[in-house]
Amino acid sequence: MQMEEFANFDFNIWRKRYIQWISHLKSRILDVFRSIDRDQDGRISRKEFTDYVLASFPTNSLEMNAVANIFDLNNDGFIDYYEFVSALHPSRDPYRKTLDADQINEEVSRQVAQCNCPKRFQVEQISANRYRFGDSQQLRMVRILRSTLMVRVGGGWTALDEFLVKNDPCRKGRTNLKIKEKYLSPTGSTTKGLTVSRSNSSLSLYSSASAPTSPMT
Repeated sequence: MQMEEFANFDFNIWRKRYIQWISHLKSRILDVFRSIDRDQDGRISRKEFTDYVLASFPTNSLEMNAVANIFDLNNDGFIDYYEFVSALHPSRDPYRKTLDADQINEEVSRQVAQCNCPKRFQVEQISANRYRFGDSQQLRMVRILRSTLMVRVGGGWTALDEFLVKNDPCRKGRTNLKIKEKYLSPTGSTTKGLTVSRSNSSLSLYSSASAPTSPMT
């Protein structure tokens, strides 16, 4: 019986049903992902994904095997948050704008959380994609461009991590330390006891600041 149903399986139909189910729960994609990701390491195994969906959503194991193949874009046996979002919401989806706002907030929060100053560099979200950085009253637009978070500066765009290096005192200090270490050390090697932190490009879903709480519309 399952095999007969699977012969007519259409992932786009399955995807739309699953999105409607999430919307009916008044949840976000991020909320669902976090529910599956119990150890909160930012990724879920194929088994965790299929077991969770089979237990909560009307589908079957044959469909879920095909679905998991689509979700696991790089075929490493795990599904991270961006693979999860990309599979459920291709760019043509009307939900994309809402999801981009969630992703932007998550990544801004992650990068700002790397500040180790006693008084952390302040970033305030004003609207879906507008933020206030530091003591400046200027609002800056933030967007995702080719998977990179970009900040509007003057008439152009700069990557968020580069923007923070120029504006966050904590990062300015790290950059100066790295320069001194490279050019002023007699041996050119790492100064003993000095640890220079480098920004990690991987995206974490569990930063110190929480994501927006409004349900997906």
